Amino acid sequence: MDKREFLKKASLATALAYFGLTLESCSEEDVPDPNGGQEIVLDLTEPPFSILQNDQGWLLHPDYDILIVNVSGTISAFSSRCTHSGCTRNWSYSEEFTCTCHGSKFNTSGEVTKGPASSPLAKVAVSKNGNLVTLG
Repeated sequence: MDKREFLKKASLATALAYFGLTLESCSEEDVPDPNGGQEIVLDLTEPPFSILQNDQGWLLHPDYDILIVNVSGTISAFSSRCTHSGCTRNWSYSEEFTCTCHGSKFNTSGEVTKGPASSPLAKVAVSKNGNLVTLG
């Protein structure tokens, strides 16, 4: 790393610290690894997950950065980390997901329908057994 690059990075870290900002929302540890690790079990009879029993019912998982939606009885899940700027907790839904940080929109398959994001949301594996849904 040359002197100029070091100063840029040090200045950014100092500016973030001055304003009390962190990059914590960019941590990938909040999303279960669909290939090898953590599984999360949801009981659809318990709030807040009971909303997923309804067609078009959706939620942002209260403890993990995961968007979950029911479309015609099929439950899908995606990382809530917007592929544009990394926002994780600023979402709304009305037939598609909207990241309210910068207005990117994603359909219920996770694909971008409106930028500035240009990449789809990462999918999280879903399996269902009665009222239990397993993510990851």
